[in-house]
Amino acid sequence: MHEFQFDIEENGLRVRISQQKTGLFARFRKREPVDLKTLAGAERTLAVAFSSIRALDRDSDHHELSADYLWLDHWMVSRLDDMSASVLGIPRKLSGVVFHAEMRGSLGSESFALQWWWERDKRQIRLNRTGAIVESGGVFMRLPAQIYDAIFLSEAFDGGRPLPEHWRALSEFRAALGDLEDDGLTRPERYLEKVEIVACDKVGLAVDPEDPLGFAPLPFVSQQIRQGEMASEVSAALQGDELSAFKDDSNRRGAQPAYRVGENRFLILDKSVVPVVDVISRHARGTDQEKRNFLENADRLVAEAIEQALIDEGRLNELMPSADLVDAVETEFEKAWAETREWTDRVIEIRKWTKPEIEILEGSGTSWLPDDIEAVVGEILGTIPEEDLDTVLKALLAAQESGDLEVLLEQGVLPVTELVIQAVRRRLELYLNRISQDQAEEGEVTAILPVTHDNFWELEFRERLRDRPSATERGLPSSLKKSLYVHQRNAFDWQLSAWEAGLPGILNADEQGLGKTVQTLSFLAWLNERMTKGELPTKPFLIVAPTSLLRNWEDETRKHLLPGIFDEPVRLYGRELKAWRVQGERGRDIQDGRAKLDLSSLVDCSEPRLVITTYQTLANYAVTFAQTPFEVAVFDEIQNLKNPSTLRSNAAKAVNADFRIGLTGTPVENATRDIWAIMDQLIPGALGALNDFRIAFDIPKQGNMQELHRAVFSSINGYPALGIRRTKEKAASDLPPKVRVLHPRIMPEIQALRYDEARKPGQSLFGLLHHIRRTSLHPGLLEGEAPETFIHASARIEAAIDVLRAIQAKGEKALVFVENRDVQAWFAELVKIEFGLPRVEIINGSTPVSHRKEITDHFQRHMQHDEGFDVLVLGPRAAGTGLTLTAANHVIHLTRWWNPAVEEQCNDRTHRIGQTRPVTVHIPLAIHPRLQRGSFDCLLQNLMKNKRSLADSVLWPPESDESEVRALYDAIVSAEEEDGLAADEGLVLSGRPDLETQELGENILRVCLKGGGASVVVALDGADLQRVILRPETDAAAIVLSDFDNLPEGTNVPTSILGGSALWPEFVLPD
Repeated sequence: MHEFQFDIEENGLRVRISQQKTGLFARFRKREPVDLKTLAGAERTLAVAFSSIRALDRDSDHHELSADYLWLDHWMVSRLDDMSASVLGIPRKLSGVVFHAEMRGSLGSESFALQWWWERDKRQIRLNRTGAIVESGGVFMRLPAQIYDAIFLSEAFDGGRPLPEHWRALSEFRAALGDLEDDGLTRPERYLEKVEIVACDKVGLAVDPEDPLGFAPLPFVSQQIRQGEMASEVSAALQGDELSAFKDDSNRRGAQPAYRVGENRFLILDKSVVPVVDVISRHARGTDQEKRNFLENADRLVAEAIEQALIDEGRLNELMPSADLVDAVETEFEKAWAETREWTDRVIEIRKWTKPEIEILEGSGTSWLPDDIEAVVGEILGTIPEEDLDTVLKALLAAQESGDLEVLLEQGVLPVTELVIQAVRRRLELYLNRISQDQAEEGEVTAILPVTHDNFWELEFRERLRDRPSATERGLPSSLKKSLYVHQRNAFDWQLSAWEAGLPGILNADEQGLGKTVQTLSFLAWLNERMTKGELPTKPFLIVAPTSLLRNWEDETRKHLLPGIFDEPVRLYGRELKAWRVQGERGRDIQDGRAKLDLSSLVDCSEPRLVITTYQTLANYAVTFAQTPFEVAVFDEIQNLKNPSTLRSNAAKAVNADFRIGLTGTPVENATRDIWAIMDQLIPGALGALNDFRIAFDIPKQGNMQELHRAVFSSINGYPALGIRRTKEKAASDLPPKVRVLHPRIMPEIQALRYDEARKPGQSLFGLLHHIRRTSLHPGLLEGEAPETFIHASARIEAAIDVLRAIQAKGEKALVFVENRDVQAWFAELVKIEFGLPRVEIINGSTPVSHRKEITDHFQRHMQHDEGFDVLVLGPRAAGTGLTLTAANHVIHLTRWWNPAVEEQCNDRTHRIGQTRPVTVHIPLAIHPRLQRGSFDCLLQNLMKNKRSLADSVLWPPESDESEVRALYDAIVSAEEEDGLAADEGLVLSGRPDLETQELGENILRVCLKGGGASVVVALDGADLQRVILRPETDAAAIVLSDFDNLPEGTNVPTSILGGSALWPEFVLPD
């Protein structure tokens, strides 16, 4: 391994290869020049270091790599991880001195300044500093990023700047110091020591429980919100009196540089959330009508504010591709806006109170009273004065919380039951609705939408059956390029039967990879032929899809249908909208209720057209889509409409379509009510009112889930089923098998040591889980370790590399899924070097839509011209849907998502129609040598396996609830050491009828699924393995349940030495 030397420059460090002298005559030898770029492709640790630098600086603003040198500016030098710095010969981080800092002067005045100095042993000292490098006594040290940033802020700060800049500087300065206080490297003085600052980088909507139109900004720190969890006040960055102070202050003054929320405690807004706070507080100060409209349309108004801010900052421009522009706004929106549970509930209530059908609220005066409530209780409920209803409801809820069975009122005793609470709540809502209409103020309407019915509290609207002609021709359309698979033809017949029977809509919830897109296109093509023959009036077809899938629809249309069937697709998103704008009109439909787009030419044309748009465009131009008649509206990934209270959901309901098709592989992502929202979009009223649905199905149980499954996926009263759901196992039995193979590896002692540190009790629940997950992937470099040990410090990384070697030997291809973007970068670089690949591409959330397609097309080239081994690295959320990557037949989960449905979506990128080879899913497990089954990876594997068995019933909510996460936390903290040696009963299999075994010798088995696919060889003793001829073409792993070092070489089968049988059989066998 080469050694490096560095030169300190004013703006950075220049790193070169050391010119070493090895003897007296070394000066006379001719040295071959070493190309630093080439060297980075030959040494693994150097490659990882360079990839880490590129991950930090994708645009090369802070570094430059040439054949002769690597130049790093001081910002980059301060941010280098220990391993990269060690590899490049850059000084180690600062130690032995303390950085002191204080604030002088007053905020907002020109005297305001941020001062700092060094101390050692409580005495002020002087250090020579150039940028991020300090020198004392001839020893160079590197400043941590936090201290470098604090110094940079101090030196660059101008007291003449406006007050907001003072606060932001103070926030960043104090935050930098706080990160290192516990390590003893920094010590804030005086005011800085006392002041506490909360940096808010995400904002949601808080609602006032006592005021139906009251709301305020709700601050969050994004890292404190669990992945996949809906934000709420309990997870806000502030609580109690501090939160109340922020709400009042932000509503009164709007977005400010800082908010005082307590004694010496302040909340600072990240620049990205300033437009969010501004738009919320502005409407919170408006009229009742403006407040009501904001509550209903908050997501749309916030998105508009963010988009305008991006334009003002110059981050959006006309040169961006339309799909990338739309994606940029949605990405920024998701970063800054938190959809809160309280707002979702309030929107449903607000819409109930403002129903336009006033007559529905009248009548007997007891529409709020359930039919099955006892007469005595009903009489008491009816005599409660309207002005006392709110107090009674609070008393009932408080009693329910405390476990009381009754509440004593002046009118009598009320039992504390869900039925009584719902009755009081309904009556209160009717009362508030009447009051709000009596007191409604005239004012500017912030959004005007087409009027739609809802079924939130009562079954207000049930969609009628359509009167459609009988099909004269039921065969597949002639425009299909090739015939469908049997299960796809069955889906085509089901769509046709549902359309013919007059159903208003259907749900295709087939498992990912069965071809929902081609199933849908074949039906649209059939309707297209009916139109061209004059059997149906000519109307356009509408496709609504997430931005990442827009081009996929065009590609699939070209792939499966003959040219010209729909002419060129009509793209209604981004700058393409300009071609369809009504002359003289500006803005969006929902600003004044007038259609801003003219789509009449699509209706009047002789040939039906295919219109493709996004969910956000649909929401912005809801009036246009409501006024334009479509034959079919297809909602791809319809789970985007799972929140029935959002603007996009309301806009989707208003689409003027004769027939609706919803497509999703995961109809329930978070809660059972997701399926209600989806079905109410497609067939309003099919699952009753939301309130009744939640009472019946909010808590999933075996019985009610079976009932719900029948309601959606079974034929009722002779009509075709409303939905269809097939798995690949049943619907596509000719699809090659998919097998999960576990690769348990004992952690190196370095990793086990870091793991023990990470699991110490006393940490927050999510803080501990974050550290444990990260450490189980890789422990990082310990002080004094050689950089070469970095690769071998992780059990999971070593297992993944072994698996890739076996895949390379077979000339096959792999997808590697990993969450952390920094790990994506250096792992891709490591694989590139290790296996001599020209490049290893990465797809994650920052990959533009256009580039994502280029990467997938390049990878899929192997389907036409197989060029051998290849690897693609992906983020599970960004690449888990909408991609076809059948060129690969191996999937490696280097890190795992909590939700097994997401993991299965990742697997389905390759295990789908078009795959011709068995698919193997590889799951490396890092096993603590002393905790064994108590290791995090084993605990998570158990949780995932249990949830996967439920997830197979598509309507079971797959996300982890609080109790599961708490149980996982407790199991990690309380795990006790095991000796790793279970009772020696031989290799006994029981309870796994899905497996078949082959005895290869005494206590050595080859195990595989009866359906075929990859196999695993298990040996009780490593010596036995030497007598076995492994089959690399099918053996995906060999696992030895004992200590053994003398394994046969050159087998190209990844081998795990477990040192005992404690993990047998749960963490050894395939499934």
